[in-house]
Amino acid sequence: MQLDYHYYAIYHLSELAGLSKSEAETVAYASQYVDDATESEPIEPFENQHFDTVRTAHYNLGAFDWNVQKKIYMPFHFMPSQIRWENPAQFSYVTEPASMKMNDLSAKLIENVLAETLPTLKFVRMGVALHTIADTFSHFGFSGRHNRENGVGRIWLAKKKGGWEFRPFETIGDIFVPKIGHVEAYHYPDLPFLTWRYNGYHKKNKIRENTTHCLQGVRLIYKLLINMKDGDAQQADLQSDYPKEYRKIVSLFSSTGDQDSRCDKWERHTGAPRYDKHKWRKEALVGDVDWDDMSQGARKYHVKAIKGKDNFDQTHWAYFHRAAHMQRSQVLGWLN
Repeated sequence: MQLDYHYYAIYHLSELAGLSKSEAETVAYASQYVDDATESEPIEPFENQHFDTVRTAHYNLGAFDWNVQKKIYMPFHFMPSQIRWENPAQFSYVTEPASMKMNDLSAKLIENVLAETLPTLKFVRMGVALHTIADTFSHFGFSGRHNRENGVGRIWLAKKKGGWEFRPFETIGDIFVPKIGHVEAYHYPDLPFLTWRYNGYHKKNKIRENTTHCLQGVRLIYKLLINMKDGDAQQADLQSDYPKEYRKIVSLFSSTGDQDSRCDKWERHTGAPRYDKHKWRKEALVGDVDWDDMSQGARKYHVKAIKGKDNFDQTHWAYFHRAAHMQRSQVLGWLN
């Protein structure tokens, strides 16, 4: 999933579920920031105090590192659906679409979020969890580790007038990329409008209708947000509760174009504040917060000059890293 889903769709669903505009923005921002939190070094918000950050963004990383796979990919983007040590003989690292059955790890994530007593932290934790749950509807069939289960052979895209267009460059190009996540499938799993097919590592032909899976995700996420407002999630159904809005969501997900053009359409429809990945950093920190393109060594030196504002501990950025710590610890405990 990309910005249009993780931020704008989540914002819209939050409002439809009864959250206020500020609550909806908190949930949606936390959801998207999972893809943008490149910080991993501790900062010193106040003199002689340390605050440990949690990197959740997986771009520009040495993905062959098992620590990256297990501490970033799996807890936040490619979460398995089972607890490893409960049934090791049948365990799989491969992500499956969230089902919210009692033994599904997505259900367990939300159960822990709903038990949170601090309101702001609760909304931030919900956003982080919803990012991971949304990703199960685009990343299913792949895992967060380096393994042949992530191998992709030939790739075809559906044509508008029927039939399939073979993509030779992507098919040949995957020999140069690692079998981690959906890297060999490029960005195709994350495009909400795309219908495509590929040969998996078992040589089986798999067809993916991304719009269908996006809609499955939003219907589930709507129920989870209803739960958060103490509503009856069992009776809640996005399509029947808001039929006109549901048709618009179908239209937005089906809309082709690059990420910016798709987000513009979501922004016009929802009225969501424009997403700025530096916003929460600026609210919490004093200093230059644009560190995303720095090398790890340069960033480590750079953040030594970063300090916290007076209200640092009550900022969304601080809450985000606490929430990420909690989710990572939970997931690692299930997988260890």
